[in-house]
Amino acid sequence: MKASTIWDKKWLRRLLAAGFWLAVWQIAALSLPKLLFAGPAQTVQSLFRMLGMADFWLSIAFSVGKIAGGFVLAFVLGCVLAALAYRFPLIRVLLEPAVQVMKSVPVACFVVVALIWVRSAWISVLTAFFVVFPAVYINLQQGLTSVDTKMLEMARLFRLSPGKRLRAVWLPAVLPYLLGACRVSVGMALKAGVAGEIIGLPRWSIGEQLYLSKLYLNTADLFAWSLTILALSLLLEKLLVRAAAAFERKWGREA
Repeated sequence: MKASTIWDKKWLRRLLAAGFWLAVWQIAALSLPKLLFAGPAQTVQSLFRMLGMADFWLSIAFSVGKIAGGFVLAFVLGCVLAALAYRFPLIRVLLEPAVQVMKSVPVACFVVVALIWVRSAWISVLTAFFVVFPAVYINLQQGLTSVDTKMLEMARLFRLSPGKRLRAVWLPAVLPYLLGACRVSVGMALKAGVAGEIIGLPRWSIGEQLYLSKLYLNTADLFAWSLTILALSLLLEKLLVRAAAAFERKWGREA
């Protein structure tokens, strides 16, 4: 078998890359004090130990549930306001400063200010909303402005109903922008939500567990929780991509 043919296999490239970084991780662990840097074996042992603990699953359930709530709220409100801003230029002008602020202000600054207004238990909801809303709003705005005016004129000429116009003209244009925003922001929402929890320290949260691991210099648990966040981010992104693909197939058939 040719070397080029082997290298073309995506799974092999990923396996080699993973093996390389595991080796780097192990070398770093051997070079540094165990108290400050846990190796792969210690991290995996810690992860398997946590899998059997109720606190582990409760923290994941509460954090993911709240972050998902903020994501959905930002998605719905972003779609509604983007549609209104496209229809009414005055709304777009009024919303522009707020969207720019949400894009520019660091998450940590927002969390510190938000903790003045809300209880720490809800900080991950607000943080996820703060990160996701600008992505959904801006991408949907771009999608709406990319709609072919000739297609709209043809739809009016053939007197298509609003529902048929939505399926045949609007959705094919805006879906790639909207789904692209969701794919990017789902990981950002999880990371930002956990970052907010580390500052606010709500009970039964991933952020609280990370903070406690750092406080007690338990680097194995700290790395295990980091792997958990990575796995959750990849899983949620995969689920969203599959749901988006199913949605596109459904609307494509109906269109």
